[in-house]
This record gives sequence, structure tokens and C-alpha cells, in this order.
Amino acid sequence: MKKYVSILVVLIIIAVGTLFVSSGFNKRTDVYLTDFSVSEDGSTITIKTSLAGSIGYIRKIKTEKVDDAIYCSFYSTFGGLNSNIGVKNSFEIELNNSTVKIYFDRGTESDILVLERDKATNVWVQR
Repeated sequence: MKKYVSILVVLIIIAVGTLFVSSGFNKRTDVYLTDFSVSEDGSTITIKTSLAGSIGYIRKIKTEKVDDAIYCSFYSTFGGLNSNIGVKNSFEIELNNSTVKIYFDRGTESDILVLERDKATNVWVQR
């Protein structure tokens, strides 16, 4: 009987641990831009984000540069639905002279344009 109880306890610990860690690898597609600022030399842009949903938090951003645009994907925190382990809502993105657009990942929908550099004035504008 002790053998079955200890096996059951180990299985429960593994299941809870898996649920705890796996949530941190989920993409968040309900992220929106609340504010941004560009460094004086124009090499980085700091974005502040929030979630449209009422559950969960953002932990990480992953950026991918494609041609003249940067595509941003966001990831949930570890620890379950409403855990705040590793919460972050401000992220720095490296820019270069050719970058003119920043998109947020919307999952199966098309990505949404959130920032664009006006070519005439060289100023970033929120869309």
C-alpha cells in the first residue's frame, strides 16, 4: 500500500510541475501597446504593453526581423493562469535604420501593425 501511495504522490508532483512550467511557453495574442519611447540615438525603442484579457500576465517578448519590419511575439508567465512569476510589461527592442514597422502577433489572425516610422519626419507613430 505504501508503494502505491508514494507512486501516486510522485505522479501528482510531476503533473503539477508540468502544469506550472508549461504555461510559460504559451503565446499571448491579446497584447496591445499602451505607450512607447525611442532612445535619443534611435537605436532602441521601449514599448509598454498590457493584455486585453483579464487573466494572466506577460513574461517575455521574442522579436523577429523580416525586411523592414519587426514582428513581436509575447509569452505568458510561469505558474498557471494568473501567476505573476516573472511579470514584465516593458520591453526594449533594438532598431536599425531600415526598421520602419513593428507588428504584434495575433496568432491565427494576421499580425497587427502597432508602430510605424514616418519616413518624412523620421518619427515613430502609434497605429
